[in-house]
Amino acid sequence: MILLYKMKEKLNIIEIILITMQSLGGLQKTLDSEDIAQKANKVSPNSFTWKKYKDQIDLSLIKTSLYQAKKKQLISGNEKEGWILSSKGFDKILNSKNKTKSFKLRSLKMDIKEQNREINRIKNNKIYQKYHDQKSKPSLIEMEQIFRINLYMTDFKRKSIVNKTINLCKSDLSIYDFLRKNKKILNKGEK
Repeated sequence: MILLYKMKEKLNIIEIILITMQSLGGLQKTLDSEDIAQKANKVSPNSFTWKKYKDQIDLSLIKTSLYQAKKKQLISGNEKEGWILSSKGFDKILNSKNKTKSFKLRSLKMDIKEQNREINRIKNNKIYQKYHDQKSKPSLIEMEQIFRINLYMTDFKRKSIVNKTINLCKSDLSIYDFLRKNKKILNKGEK
């Protein structure tokens, strides 16, 4: 998704990082800190530059902001594996639209295709249909099937896939609620 905006109130550093990550595809894939830095400097010139040399991006400020966003659970990841938006981070982006004059959220073609694919896949899944029609609570194995994860994945990879799936399904409230309510089952299985 790409955001177009003109500032009414100034966005804070974390909001700029989140918007930058979304514009780079951070809902679906992990992003490198340096890619985020380059785009953030374009989104908000001079917010992430050195004081004396305005043409130089301050990578330490970017990394500090990323770790602050992680601490607030707006993103997940690290330097080695990359960064991805969390569901809470995506909500924060949507709430930031109050700070801008003409905030328009446009979806990239790949985001729209992926959203439609995920929504249709889950909507047609017997596990979701059983939950929706019979109010039957899914098991751990069923939720792993819904999210297409397994125990052999790293914890970071599992969380990334869960966040991606939930973020992609936000436009369908029944599926979104199903995923949010039942992702707790996955947490019980990890303990």
